[in-house]
This record gives sequence, structure tokens and C-alpha cells, in this order.
Amino acid sequence: MPEFIARVGTSDGTIMERSFTAASEEALRADLAQREFLVLALRRKSGLGALLPDFRGRRSIRMKEFLLFNQELVALLKAGLPILAGLDILLERRKNPVFRKALTEIRDQVRGGASLSEAFDAQGDLFPKIYSSTLASGERSGEVPNVVGRYITYQKTMLTLRRRVGSALIYPAFLLLLSCAVIFILITFVIPKFTEFYADFGADLPLITRLLVGFSALVSGNILYLLAAMIGALVAFASWRRTPAGRRGLDRLKLRIPVVGSIFHRFAASRFLRTLSTLVAGGIPAVTAIGIAARAVGNSEFEARLLDVEKKVREGGSLWQSLETTALFNDIAVEMTRVGESTGSLETMLGNSADFYDEEIETQLSTVIALLEPLMLIGMGIVVGGMLLAIYLPLLQSYAQSSY
Repeated sequence: MPEFIARVGTSDGTIMERSFTAASEEALRADLAQREFLVLALRRKSGLGALLPDFRGRRSIRMKEFLLFNQELVALLKAGLPILAGLDILLERRKNPVFRKALTEIRDQVRGGASLSEAFDAQGDLFPKIYSSTLASGERSGEVPNVVGRYITYQKTMLTLRRRVGSALIYPAFLLLLSCAVIFILITFVIPKFTEFYADFGADLPLITRLLVGFSALVSGNILYLLAAMIGALVAFASWRRTPAGRRGLDRLKLRIPVVGSIFHRFAASRFLRTLSTLVAGGIPAVTAIGIAARAVGNSEFEARLLDVEKKVREGGSLWQSLETTALFNDIAVEMTRVGESTGSLETMLGNSADFYDEEIETQLSTVIALLEPLMLIGMGIVVGGMLLAIYLPLLQSYAQSSY
């Protein structure tokens, strides 16, 4: 979606400048008005700044840091401290300037009469939508510490899953990086040295050697142009990826990649079910929870089809039948959802389904990594071995001919 820079005023007189993503300027203005913001200035981020990351105004809070904040918040609230006093204490402990600035604005808004959920929601995409919705349900029921505790459990589970996936991919990523480095060194440094030697060789070079020498000359002689082309391609890809069609196409491609696509599929399904379980357990109506969980799933292809589920449930359909028609979930998840709806234990059944998906992800990921590592080593050996053979084949042929 397009990115906009908005300068807005809050109900307590605070002026702040934030970046937002929206389908259009009109949609963003309507959204900000619904949040009771006064729009002072609004412009679309364009040019090179729209394509490259905004490092100066980068807004990011690590998941682990946000988890620690919530654990401290729950401890303070259970100790009986008022929210404002708790925010003052938590503000002193924040070292991340982005988090500290956001928390300062949240405290000022709460002091001005806004609820904690409204203050967090006013920060836009800095905090997950599920978090402000969870806080709102806790404020309505008077059980903010309990609902934040459930969110902490959800956050820990997602963090653990991400850590497992990341850890499993470290070694294959290292092998890929090492392979690329070795090939680059051979093409740009080693082969040109042999090219000078081949020039005085006299005999005809084998086809594989001529191809390798030609490719090396092409890369070495045009390396600056090739780097510029690569950077241009990356910028163009990043620009295309930001468009709705680009994001949808890329997410659809992720799900269709052989072997690996099923892992992306299961991860998106697990995230939706676990998010929905957390929201329903916090007392949020199922229809509202489905919409929030769909937007938090992290895959636009999944999101579009799950928003149809929200529409069907809003029109009176059952959740399990609506999920079944999407063909995104396996029979176990659909059946558990059906049992949960029938017995009034929907959040438990959804959580169990997410656990089942997590186990499948870990098992399949282990299998893929176990197969990927030797395949990458074999591929690396074939490529590097083939290049070395092309380099030394003329010498071997010359030695064989001189022996006779």
C-alpha cells in the first residue's frame, strides 16, 4: 500500500508526525478522523524515499523487547499500581528511543483521558492490532492483567516458533553465502589470472574453458554495471512488493514453492488460529476477532480468503464451515473448531489446533533442513568442481599430449 506522512493533533493537544500505510489519502483521512485525530498536514511519501528504508525515522520495536515490557506491566498492575504510575516507571526503563517516545505519547494520552487501548491503537502500525484489541477487552471486563498475561503467552509461543525456524535456517544460509563467495572469488580473481596464461597457450581451449573464461571476462569487465543493475532490480522489486498486487503475488508464490511452501502455509494457519484463540479468550466477539486475526496472519493471500470467513460468520454462518470452504486448513483443525463451537471451548480447541500445526512445522522443517544441507553441499561441489575442472582441463590435456 502507499505510504503517507501525516502530522496530526490529539484530543489533549499533542502534535505528532507519523507514517501510515493506506489504500488512498481519503481512506487514511477517514481512518484518522475515526481515531479522533485532527489532520494538520498529509502528504504521500514519494520518490526515492518511498523505495528505500527511512533510517532516520525508522520505527521498530523488537518482539523480545515488547515481551519484556508486557511482563513488567502485568507485574506492576497486579501489585496494585495505577496505570499512569506504572507507565512512568516503565518509561524510565526503556532504552530504545522509538519505544521511549511512543510510550511517552501513550502516557500523555492516558493522562488526557484516553484509555490504554486507545493510546496504543493511536500509534498506528508500531504495535500489533491484536494488542490494542486485547487491552480493550480487558478494560471492558476489568481484567487487564489477565488479558495481557494471555497475550504474553501468545507472544512467547510466536517468539519460540520464530526462533526455531531462524535457528534451523542458519546453517543452510551460511552454506549458500559461502558458495556465492567462493564462486565470486573464482570468477573475478582466479580465472582472470589464468586467462593471461591461456593467451600464450597456443592450443585450442576446451569448450567449457572458453565459456568460463568468457563469462569471467564479462563479469570482471562490467562489474560496476552489473552491481548497478542488481541494485536497480532490487529497488524495482521492493517497489513492486509494496503494491497490493505485488504483495499478493509474492505471498501466493510463497505458498506454491515446492516443499517449502507447505511450511509457509502451516505457519500462516498456525498464526491465525493462535491469534484468534487469544482474542476469543480475551472476550472479543468472534466476528471482530476473525477480522483482526486475518489481518495479523502475515500473508495477504491468506488474509483475503480469511476476510471472506469473517463475512460469512457475520452473516450467520458457522466458523468451522466457513474455514472448511477456504481449503486453507486441514481436517483436524476444522473438526477441532467444530467441537469448540459446539461445546463452548472454542479458544481451547483453536489453541490445540495451532499447537498441532507448530508440531508439523517443526517436523517438516527438520526434514527439509536434513535434505537441504547435503543437497547444497553436493551442488556447491558440482559448481566449484566444474569451475576448477574448466580451469585445469587445458593443462591436463597439454600434459597428456606432451607425454606421447
